[in-house]
Amino acid sequence: MDNSDDSVSTLAFEAEPAASLQEGEVPQWLDYEAVVADLADDGVSSPEPFVEGLRTVVADAGDRGLDLKVVYTEAPAAVYTDARDLAALLNQEYEGTILVRTPVFVGSSSDSVPRHRLEAGQDDAWEEFDPVASASVFAHKVTAPAPPWGAYSAVVLVLAIVAVLAFAVALRRRVR
Repeated sequence: MDNSDDSVSTLAFEAEPAASLQEGEVPQWLDYEAVVADLADDGVSSPEPFVEGLRTVVADAGDRGLDLKVVYTEAPAAVYTDARDLAALLNQEYEGTILVRTPVFVGSSSDSVPRHRLEAGQDDAWEEFDPVASASVFAHKVTAPAPPWGAYSAVVLVLAIVAVLAFAVALRRRVR
């Protein structure tokens, strides 16, 4: 990158890269101990205006069998992986599924939900700016029933075998 007219790109190349959290490192961009303590009572750590709504989301998720804890912080995470790293760190303190929402980033970690479902939930949750709506979208996405891919695969396999057998029989009759 020699010369760029894009000031954002120029700043990105000139500034020091923002490093993500290292293994076991406590994030410096928020009060980690306060978040851990805040999650203990109701599974929610958030500024006061959002607490009641997030408690409802956590309770609804619990009714659907998801042990969800939600952290919403207005603290600015440096890079997108910080939200996921914070969720993974909190998952060492608490069992279940942890959702972390910052003003810009969404991250999650779980000991029971597969990563691909978490990522799908994060993608949809990121589109909602309101933290309560964001957490609700995430909880619904990760608890939604998956299509029965095994059954679909078995049906397709059986149909393929029947088609091959029918083709072989037709070919054999034509040769006679």
